[in-house]
Amino acid sequence: MNHNHPLRPKSAFIVMSLLFLVSCSHSKPAADAGLKHYQLTGNVVAIDKPNKSLTVDGDEIPGFMSAMEMPYDVKDASLLDKLAPGDRIAADIVVKDDQSWLENIRVTKPPAPPAPPAKSTSSLRVLWATNGVAA
Repeated sequence: MNHNHPLRPKSAFIVMSLLFLVSCSHSKPAADAGLKHYQLTGNVVAIDKPNKSLTVDGDEIPGFMSAMEMPYDVKDASLLDKLAPGDRIAADIVVKDDQSWLENIRVTKPPAPPAPPAKSTSSLRVLWATNGVAA
């Protein structure tokens, strides 16, 4: 008795082809649908950890927005721990419908160190014009 059926190789080929097509059609996760990403650069003005937001004096993003200072939401609050006012940053603005937030925040230049204190003027002597008396 011969168990080789002429449709088995064809059936296997069809099943394998369908599996291949189905696996290719799921190349992008549905969660990313409708997301737009823009590159932000600017200076950190303020950090609001309780509200998970960051105010940035941002540079112009051609085709998206003019240069302006504005607050941005940050979904991952731990990103705020690495920032300080005055930091120069680069980040991704993620926009979905009417929501936006920052991701991938990187410090590109830390704030400038404070200027050294001015020399003391306490050792200066002032001469008074009246009577030539030194004070």
